[in-house]
Amino acid sequence: MKVEYKDKTYKSYPDLLDKLYKGKPITLLTDGESNAKMVKGITEHLNVKLMHLLPHDKADVLMERPIKRTVCAFAIAGECWKPCLNTAGRGGIIKNGETTNAIELARLRRTNFYWDNRKEFLAQLYKEIYMFTKKCEKTKQKPCIRLNGTSDIQWEYELHEGKNMFDHFPDVQFYDYTKIPTRKIDHIPNYHLTWSYSEANEKYAKMFDKVPNNKAVVFKNKILPTMFKGLKVIDGDTHDMRFLDEPNSVVGLKAKGKARQDTSGFVIN
Repeated sequence: MKVEYKDKTYKSYPDLLDKLYKGKPITLLTDGESNAKMVKGITEHLNVKLMHLLPHDKADVLMERPIKRTVCAFAIAGECWKPCLNTAGRGGIIKNGETTNAIELARLRRTNFYWDNRKEFLAQLYKEIYMFTKKCEKTKQKPCIRLNGTSDIQWEYELHEGKNMFDHFPDVQFYDYTKIPTRKIDHIPNYHLTWSYSEANEKYAKMFDKVPNNKAVVFKNKILPTMFKGLKVIDGDTHDMRFLDEPNSVVGLKAKGKARQDTSGFVIN
């Protein structure tokens, strides 16, 4: 597929990456200050970084690979692959006449790195987390990290030198949203998960009362309800630090990006 980017035409995404980025370093973690929502949670006591990959199988689609792998195991069951927050904010802003932007290309490069060289990817992730912890030591802030900004990888199984990142960095507060209802992380004290609810799949929706985590629900209306399915709704857009939320709550989120047009059941009317 042809790609238009910065007044130039490339025959494909692999061609673009080869000509523009070959041999250039990749940064995995992004500062929370650069994210309009995450910056709200940064205080004198807390600092945050996150990692954005391309969601679901989009990297393999753009790279025109014959086998399509996913970084979001329940993307189809939860019908979140179309209205994904990957298109919210600057990630969804593409100039007229162009087919991509710098943010999408950065996420594509990270995802390719994850698929193509997992060992080096995890080694670099370890290094970046370590550097972030050292920075937070100087500023006397608690380091917080969200690894699945636009993915749903089960990081508890991704090992670097025999341990996952949670074990490597017990003083870091990790947190994520997940569509996977069966993840078991009770034994990981520094990892917090919020389950992302959807009514696009009847079987999936019936798990609402079975999943012990707080539930994130995307609502189409700008005014959030006070209760949903018997649980108090809190405004999840005031900050992103989900580990601070009151237990047994619904984290209400307003639809953003392509989610505003969703009719699958992922966004609740």
